[in-house]
Amino acid sequence: MEELKTKRSLCKSQFTRTERTLQKLMSDSNSIKEQLERRIDEMAEKWTEVQEAHDLYVMKITDEAEIKGEDKWIEELEARYEKIEREAVLALRKYDSSSAGVPSEEAAKASVSVQNTTKVVEGVALAKEIEKTQIQFERVKLDKFCGSIRKYPAWKERTEFYISNRCPKSEQAFMLRSLLEPAVREEVENIEDDLKLLWQRLDEKYGNVRKYVDLVLEDLSKVPKGDGSATLVMINTVEKSYRDLERIGSEQEMGNSYMIALIEKKLPEEMRLDWIKSVAEKGEVNSHRIFFMLMEFLAKWRKVLEYDAAAIRKVPDKKIVGKVNHASRNESKTNEGKEKCWIHEDGSHPVWNCKVFQMMNIKEKLEMVKDRKACQACLETACQGADDASKCRKQFKCLMKGCGQPHNVLIHQ
Repeated sequence: MEELKTKRSLCKSQFTRTERTLQKLMSDSNSIKEQLERRIDEMAEKWTEVQEAHDLYVMKITDEAEIKGEDKWIEELEARYEKIEREAVLALRKYDSSSAGVPSEEAAKASVSVQNTTKVVEGVALAKEIEKTQIQFERVKLDKFCGSIRKYPAWKERTEFYISNRCPKSEQAFMLRSLLEPAVREEVENIEDDLKLLWQRLDEKYGNVRKYVDLVLEDLSKVPKGDGSATLVMINTVEKSYRDLERIGSEQEMGNSYMIALIEKKLPEEMRLDWIKSVAEKGEVNSHRIFFMLMEFLAKWRKVLEYDAAAIRKVPDKKIVGKVNHASRNESKTNEGKEKCWIHEDGSHPVWNCKVFQMMNIKEKLEMVKDRKACQACLETACQGADDASKCRKQFKCLMKGCGQPHNVLIHQ
């Protein structure tokens, strides 16, 4: 961070020196047009360098108030640049208008050239203003790489694209090093400005395909089997893993029999039967082609599950979720503090508010209630209704219209 700030200060000093030199030339009656043109070009180069150094520095800032302060810093320099740029264009016009012995046709061409230069300058100023506004509203913040093999492919793709398109070649290796967490940066400490070698070293350690596939298998094994939300998590995991392996040119690693079998085990019964039917109809035996069929199958079911989840959210509150089976809002909050979710067990919500539990089918819910020895009416494990729901201490009844039996609406059959 300090290195970037120091570099920006150096660029500003060079900008200021060039600005003063140009001002002296314009005020000197003995200066010639060629000198002035060279200094104008040099001024434009210094302004570009200042902007690049400023962007690299500001990209590391996360505090919005500090960012606004830095925006003012660059805006002041921009105003100075535009001012001296206008003065330089006017000075060039004086040289052209005062030229002696210039044929009328050439003089006319010179006049047109100055006019075109003015239009270009104005156009560039407008483009810079638009770009500056866009940056203010949509500033790119690149994540630092923490050393996670699972996150490396996506991080590399984003970082490589940004560096190659936004950073001058002389700054690319420096920029890459600045986007590494200290522990990772130590591993490439002996590589200074060789971008290709930096990426090669990172690829060797964090782009290991075998290690990445092992992590994918571990993630998939942790995904709970169930309907709705749990299945969407599984589909997202599969799709993300495939895209990441595709980024490093190893997508074929997903298309093996073990991976396919693991995914099939996570499918809810209805999806599993639908999948078996699809494979049987195709008569396919090649594991790679089967995997691509599976990807298409999961994409189709994603739309179904997302539509179903959206439809559930849009249904008006008619007391059909577990939380309404609790007597009052205050009592519900008390219960939430005592009852942990049986699926997530993190204490953040009770089971009747768990999205995964709500999306399970009735059979799976009843099995879970039985395993936890919970009351079928209030779903609390400490309730006397665990053996007989009619003895529920809160005397809950099913809220489904026409039912009224001593069981929770979430397990109404």
